[in-house]
Amino acid sequence: MKRTAEIIFTVIGILLYAIPVVLAGILLSVKDNPEFRAEIERGINTAPNADELGNINMDQMIDFLGTFTTVILVAAVLAIALGVLSIIFLKGNKKPKAAGIILIITAIVMTFGTVGLGLFAGVAYLIAGIIALVRKKKKPVEETNTVESY
Repeated sequence: MKRTAEIIFTVIGILLYAIPVVLAGILLSVKDNPEFRAEIERGINTAPNADELGNINMDQMIDFLGTFTTVILVAAVLAIALGVLSIIFLKGNKKPKAAGIILIITAIVMTFGTVGLGLFAGVAYLIAGIIALVRKKKKPVEETNTVESY
């Protein structure tokens, strides 16, 4: 049985999980840039509620941003790896149930792991996982002897 629909939805999910990877890579590359830091400070100082923000430590904020971005990056890369594993399981109809379970669990966990950035990718994985679990192998039709065959 061909698993084209599941593979297409999984590839769409992989491409959509690549977006947080690219964004996280860009953010991690500019994290230590002094111009980026100055722009963040300028944005905080010009905020309408700057008085309520109090005294913000920029080093802590940049470190938090780096850690947060790394978590998103790791979650998205892990989701891509699990998507590739699922495609391998789906190719040739090897282990469609295992692939479906992996896709559904990945969709749910990694949507939260990417803090919502992987929502649409998670939906694509969820659809592929449900299709992989629901679709059954076609049973061969057995010929039955009827009155006309005698």
